[in-house]
Amino acid sequence: MQLTELPAPFGKYELLEKIGTGGMAEIFRARSVGPDGFEKILVIKRVLPELVSNKAFISLLVAEAKVTSLLNHPNIVQIHELGDVDGTYYIAMEFVDGSDLLNLLSRCTRDRLRVPIEIALHIVSEVSRGLAHAHAATDRDRRALNIIHRDVSPSNILISKSGDVKIMDFGVARADLGISAPAHEQDRGILKGKLGYMSPEQVTGRPIDRRSDIFALGIVLFECLTLKRLFVGQSDVQTLLNIREADVEQRFKRHSYLPKPIRGILRKALAKDPEDRFQTATDFQEAILDYLFDSRLKVSSRSVATFLEQVLHPPPPAAAASPAEPAAAAPEPAPSSAPDDSPPAAAPPPLPPPAASTQLPRSRVLRRVDLSRATFHFRHDDETVFGPVDFDRVVSLLAERAIGPREWVSINGSDWMRAEDVRAIVDIQPSLFEPEATRPLDDGPVNRYRLPSLFFRIASSRLTGKLKLLAGTVQKELYFDKGELRYANSNLKTDLFGTFLVTQGYVEPAHIERALERVSGPLHHLGHALVELGILAQSAVEAALNEHLRSRALEILSWKEGWFEFFEGLIAPRDAEGQAGELAALTMEGIRHHYTFGDLRLLFDGFLDHALIVGRDTAHIAQRLRLLPDEERIRPALRSNVTLNDLLRAAAASESTQLYLLRVAFALHQTDHLALRAPRAT
Repeated sequence: MQLTELPAPFGKYELLEKIGTGGMAEIFRARSVGPDGFEKILVIKRVLPELVSNKAFISLLVAEAKVTSLLNHPNIVQIHELGDVDGTYYIAMEFVDGSDLLNLLSRCTRDRLRVPIEIALHIVSEVSRGLAHAHAATDRDRRALNIIHRDVSPSNILISKSGDVKIMDFGVARADLGISAPAHEQDRGILKGKLGYMSPEQVTGRPIDRRSDIFALGIVLFECLTLKRLFVGQSDVQTLLNIREADVEQRFKRHSYLPKPIRGILRKALAKDPEDRFQTATDFQEAILDYLFDSRLKVSSRSVATFLEQVLHPPPPAAAASPAEPAAAAPEPAPSSAPDDSPPAAAPPPLPPPAASTQLPRSRVLRRVDLSRATFHFRHDDETVFGPVDFDRVVSLLAERAIGPREWVSINGSDWMRAEDVRAIVDIQPSLFEPEATRPLDDGPVNRYRLPSLFFRIASSRLTGKLKLLAGTVQKELYFDKGELRYANSNLKTDLFGTFLVTQGYVEPAHIERALERVSGPLHHLGHALVELGILAQSAVEAALNEHLRSRALEILSWKEGWFEFFEGLIAPRDAEGQAGELAALTMEGIRHHYTFGDLRLLFDGFLDHALIVGRDTAHIAQRLRLLPDEERIRPALRSNVTLNDLLRAAAASESTQLYLLRVAFALHQTDHLALRAPRAT
């Protein structure tokens, strides 16, 4: 995807800032100007450059515009215009100055803030109002449109700075518009919307109606109140099974602090059988309003606006000690006002003592020390301790971004504290601890079943920017240039370049110690020192740097869970760039290394009897994946209208063939070249 120099003209509009990219369109904050200084800020949603000739995607955009143009309601983002500029279709729509609900919930999770019950209920109540209007909408001849949104989720709920709540993105909505659907829309077995917010009838291929949106909104309410994903499992298959069962009672046991009437509202919204749910969005809203009235909870748009401001723009912390003082203090633990039955997200993480084998001095609170003479130990949440190291080495690690803000540090055997809470450490490399200067183009939760698709998406869209990945105290940053991996930072000490060189047999530990005495800086400076000392040739260092880059990325595919943020346009330090090779092939290598037969079987469990939908051009993606000969041999067997069970039974005599089969199927699924069609209801 090509970057647009902004601001830039686009027809009668001026594109000011890119605020998002989806599967078929890119989103811009834009400006429309008129005579006598007239100016209006709005949003332009235009088809991606590579899809301007794709009639199927154009039809989706046109359908979205037609559906939304018929909906005039304060809780629905308004459409101003559908048009095209030099063959590029776009929608001009209302600009909501504020935040989407996903961003708000992410900030609350990060900062350990609960969403007040009345705020969560008010937001969902307002969305219910908008959905009720959409569900009851008619055309100009008063014929029911039977609109179903099909993508009710936090990222499609906007909250303005004044506290107004609006639902947006009817891009996958279904409506009776009196026009025939495109061929790709006619297959009932293809799932539409975000996986974690589907209804049981959606994931099992049964007919859906407006009550499917009510189920999705019930999920949103649960997640607002608990800051926990309701049905998301460790794989897409597990998520689908969780939704199919819709067992909310087990979730209630983990969140017993929810008031009983709230559990009743959630129970009805999330009923497995649509007949047992609220039958209309208005019924859902009225249940919420009744609870607010009975509980004497007063809430308004102003309440929402105040909470939004507090979360997105918190007041600055109290003044810290003077940076001139070479001292640090361990923060006193703050008393918790949360009840004993509070949700896990509200409790601070435990501070387990270091393992006995680390032989640290007896724990004590750090008072005032001369950091230049201090010894440091670092620890991740898994209790793996690194150290002792001296101050010069800490400076080098910070320059290398090999220390994370949330990582634990002990100075001279003091109590463990977060690195971001030690002012003297922060002052050495302030940029490491500062928030990102721009809003991410995309963000969200990841696990090892979603990470490959994220990598493939970056590669296929040829994105340039920084992918930031967080998992507890671990932080990694991968830099891409037009979809190719160029550079990586990591605060895992096993990812240090020196450690990598030793474990891979390039050098001995004594060689690294000699080289470290000559440098104080990022990892590529270590390579220079090894060359200067005659320990390694320049060509060997370059080869090792490229292999090290690959290993840092491959390790991520072993993560069980985490969070990602992608910042478009950020580039790697030019003197530190490497060559990791084709990202698609690298990701396939990671699948081979980290995904066992059991992992892959679990992924497809419950879907082995579903017919495959396979794209026509799998040979092209197979070349990019650089399939092994045995994998390429199995690829033609993956064809439409057969099932994985059929293929596994045919390969029952060979466990290796079964592994290749599931591995290639998983790779094609992650690259959107393979889908599974749910059996038709009988």
